[in-house]
Amino acid sequence: MKSRMDFELEHNEIISLYESSATQIEIALFTKRYELNETHFGLLAIQSIAILYSYWEGFIQRSFSLYIDYLNEQNIEFRSFSDSVRIQLMENTFKQFREYPQKSEKKTAFFQKLDSFYDSSQHELTRLVSTEDNVGFKVLNKLLLQFSLEPFPKQWGRYKYPNSSLEELLNTFLRYRNGVAHGGDTSSEEKVTQEVYSKYKILIIDLMYEIHEKIMLGIHNKTYLNTALT
Repeated sequence: MKSRMDFELEHNEIISLYESSATQIEIALFTKRYELNETHFGLLAIQSIAILYSYWEGFIQRSFSLYIDYLNEQNIEFRSFSDSVRIQLMENTFKQFREYPQKSEKKTAFFQKLDSFYDSSQHELTRLVSTEDNVGFKVLNKLLLQFSLEPFPKQWGRYKYPNSSLEELLNTFLRYRNGVAHGGDTSSEEKVTQEVYSKYKILIIDLMYEIHEKIMLGIHNKTYLNTALT
């Protein structure tokens, strides 16, 4: 069984990997270590935001998958999970909740599967983590709440007045990445300088460490359990 310490060590390794990779991108592009002409630098600098976002989304996917693995290894009965964790499992297991079947035979099959599901007290949480390919402020908090973890406030840490709020900066980062990923240019956004890259790099690293703390607090307080049964 994976212990709390096992989870903490493995999750810290994931953070270190992405933090190191994001820093290496910055060193390679913005410290003049390599001689790049202006055209090549411009192209790679723009793509650095897309790469940074891929690290951010990859971190989210791996973090919640690791947390799901931890929960599955605790051998918790389905009814003992919190409402939000149970809903997450049910919606991933039964797509019919999102698109209710119209044909009689499909309705019957759906209810038969539900009966079978409730006959068993143990169910593994699925490792499917939907980032909606857009891990902005709302999606991040949606995922945290699905696993009974504390969401982020709009104003958090250094990301508050008179600076941009966490919600504003994270959504700007997402919008910036989407413009690049969908084949657009950055004429309507900031040009990618080291200052711009570093701003978003620091943002996602701050979030990674805070998400780690939120998960560890959830594990410590067992927020994934149904408090009505404890």
